[in-house]
Amino acid sequence: MKKSGLLLIVLIFAVFLVAGCSPNKNVHRQKVHTATKAKNPHRFFKKANLMGFGVYYYPEQWPEKQWERDLNNIKKLGFEFTHFGEFAWTFLEPREGKYDFKWLDKAINIATQAGLKVILCTPTPCPPAWMAEKYPEIYLVDESGRRRKFGNRADVSLTDKKYLEFVDKMVTQLGKRYGHNKNIIGWQIDNEPYATPDYSPSSRKAFQKWLKEKYGNIDSLNKVWVGSFWSTRYNNFKQIIIPNTSLYYEDKLSPQAVLDFKRFTADAQAGFLNRQAEILRKHISPRQWITTNYSNVVFDADPRRSDKLDFISYTMYPVSGRNPLGGNSFRIGSPYRISEANDYYRSIDGVTGVMEMQPGQVNWAPINPQLLPGTVHMWLMHAFGGGCSFACTYRYRHPLGGSEMYHDGIVGTDGVTLSRGGKEFVQAMKEMKTFRRLYDSTAVMPQKIVNRKTAFLWNQENLWDLENQKQTIFWHTWHHRNIYTAAIKSTGAPVDFITEKSDFSKYPFMVAPAYQLVNQTLIKKWSKYVKNGGHLILSCRTGEKNKNGHFFEAKWSAPIVPLIGANIDFFDMLVRGVSGHVKAGDKTYKWHTWADILSPKSGTEVMATYTDQFYKGKAAVVTQKLGKGTVTYIGVESDDGRLERQIIRTIYKRAGVEIENLPTGVYVEWRDGFYVGVNYTNKAVKLPIPKESKIIVGKNPLKPAQAIVWK
Repeated sequence: MKKSGLLLIVLIFAVFLVAGCSPNKNVHRQKVHTATKAKNPHRFFKKANLMGFGVYYYPEQWPEKQWERDLNNIKKLGFEFTHFGEFAWTFLEPREGKYDFKWLDKAINIATQAGLKVILCTPTPCPPAWMAEKYPEIYLVDESGRRRKFGNRADVSLTDKKYLEFVDKMVTQLGKRYGHNKNIIGWQIDNEPYATPDYSPSSRKAFQKWLKEKYGNIDSLNKVWVGSFWSTRYNNFKQIIIPNTSLYYEDKLSPQAVLDFKRFTADAQAGFLNRQAEILRKHISPRQWITTNYSNVVFDADPRRSDKLDFISYTMYPVSGRNPLGGNSFRIGSPYRISEANDYYRSIDGVTGVMEMQPGQVNWAPINPQLLPGTVHMWLMHAFGGGCSFACTYRYRHPLGGSEMYHDGIVGTDGVTLSRGGKEFVQAMKEMKTFRRLYDSTAVMPQKIVNRKTAFLWNQENLWDLENQKQTIFWHTWHHRNIYTAAIKSTGAPVDFITEKSDFSKYPFMVAPAYQLVNQTLIKKWSKYVKNGGHLILSCRTGEKNKNGHFFEAKWSAPIVPLIGANIDFFDMLVRGVSGHVKAGDKTYKWHTWADILSPKSGTEVMATYTDQFYKGKAAVVTQKLGKGTVTYIGVESDDGRLERQIIRTIYKRAGVEIENLPTGVYVEWRDGFYVGVNYTNKAVKLPIPKESKIIVGKNPLKPAQAIVWK
């Protein structure tokens, strides 16, 4: 070898040493960085197409002679794509290492001939019986120590090496075979991925490794987990067990340990999805996208951790046996779910879609009522208004057997007759063709709407920590979130769910409810945002702990005191049947769940006070000017959310912003030149539609379970 060549190798190796990692690791990091930086999911969807429509079909569940009839009918109804394979592992690999793709090839060919595009899935939620029989360790262990068994879905251990080995092989086979099929537009990894706590030996070992990588040494872990309490310190990482409340007489495990296990579990689940995405990328065309469909409202999982996918989509079943707004709202569903899902998932990568939209009655809720006529159509219009690039429904055919045999489809049990939900899908698909004809590529969001744009600061770790230490059985973090999204949406404001790393300056308003875990970096960023003209709204339980879940060695919530302009003296909560009262302006509101008792500093305005209890006359809501902006702290959760609505609307008005006055459960969204209104309430609502507007779909006043679209 020439000296020049040897010198070059030495120089390269030296660069890697300076970087503090091996050459292979450095190359891997560089690839990941480049891929993340280049992520542009908008390229997969033509803007003028607005929102596409699809439907799940299961060729493996129906006689082969019916496939052609069904897929041709799907196309005739107006659907543009279908969805195959997420539960088909036993058909794709009927015996270990023996793959059968002939049936899937045929189904894809029939769909292609019918004019349907295809979303193909990895079948990882449902390993086949031969795998369960030979390798029972692939299943997770629940909190009671019981190993899950074959016969259901999503019960696998995401840390088991044997299971991951089979996953890698299956995903590789699929990617190689279909990665350049021009009719396959994208991939769905897994199905409705849950971050289910796993107490198996493989999970324990992986958790120990995760902790060692995070803390470096056992002393650091003991300090964060407060191992000095009850002699719970560890001597080494191999001693660590998974925190499991079912194993103890007292449910008082280290909350810091519980929070770390939540973090680990979410990382394991996201890593499982990222692992599959990285395998697919080696084999598929750049024009095929990769997503997954997180379910409804996500709790244990954290979709933002699945960062190797092109974008995140979601599953949506709003009717689940509850009656959120009273009256007939049990037939219309939660008014918050689609609204929050649109804003949450769209904000992650700039693109989202609803992969499963409830087509009618379901089978799995405590009570499964019929939907109010128009509901499915309204949901689809809500998804459109909220920025979805596609809407897909589970499923085309009503099943004749199995655990979901009472679940509606687009067609009924005869396989051909449209269900009511099916008819509403057809209606929406016809209307979308009209919207496409009216699409104006030059349309820009009106300035009055831009002026209301609101950032909703959210971190799943706050959710996990709050739910672990509720302090009152009446505290529900998701209900608290609903109160604030409803109040914001009453103004007609567009909302983005953002993280602490986001650019705050893009938003005139920011709301961060119950943001319990904070550090100085975040507080400084909040302060800068406000001083530069932003309007920050915080709620009770904010700033109580640091990022490790510890209280500060200072007065209560001390780091945020200069920001909010008030001390938080203490907090209170009331027992069942007892209500407290808060007065704001000339109105009085009830509360019982949580109250921060505030002592304002000089120059801080009191917007609401407690009118009873032993702290009568103390502040419940305060606001202060800071630089060019304002900070408002709402220290109490009202029973019905009306107080929060009043305060938020007041802050927007004081900022000189023109706002709407929409009832809770009524939404108006602007998207690509179209206004979309939907009504989840029990009464008709007159929307503020200018006289010169052209109504394309629906009527004003807007009746319950109906949608209206205008330009």
